[in-house]
Amino acid sequence: MPFDFRRFDIYRKVPKDLTQPTYTGAIISICCCLFILFLFLSELTGFITTEVVNELYVDDPDKDSGGKIDVSLNISLPNLHCELVGLDIQDEMGRHEVGHIDNSMKIPLNSGAGCRFEGQFSINKEGGQQSDVVGAF
Repeated sequence: MPFDFRRFDIYRKVPKDLTQPTYTGAIISICCCLFILFLFLSELTGFITTEVVNELYVDDPDKDSGGKIDVSLNISLPNLHCELVGLDIQDEMGRHEVGHIDNSMKIPLNSGAGCRFEGQFSINKEGGQQSDVVGAF
C-alpha cells in the first residue's frame, strides 16, 4: 500500500457540480472586494501625497557653548516670492520672535519668482530639551 502524499492537502478542490452559488456568498464576495479596493486606494493615496514639514529641530553638539546655539541658514526657494518668506524663532526658554529680521537677507531668484533666504541668529538651549525654528516657507 503506497503512501499518498495528497491526503495532506488542506485546500481540496470541490467539483463545480457539487457547489451552488448563493446571494449571501455573492454579497460577502462583493463587500470583500470593495473593502480590498478601499484599503488599496487609501494606502496608495497615503504613499503618493507629500507632507510639508516646516520645522527644524536643533540639537547642541557643543556642551560648552554657554546655553546658546549659533544657527546659520541659507535656503533657496525657487518657486516662492520673497515677500512670502519669513522666520519665526521659538525655544523652550520662552523666547518667541515672529518675523525675525536681524542678520537676515532675502535675495530674489529667477527674476523675482523665487527667493534665497540667508540668516544668522542664536537660540537658547536648555539641557535635555529641543529648540525649534519655524519658518513660513
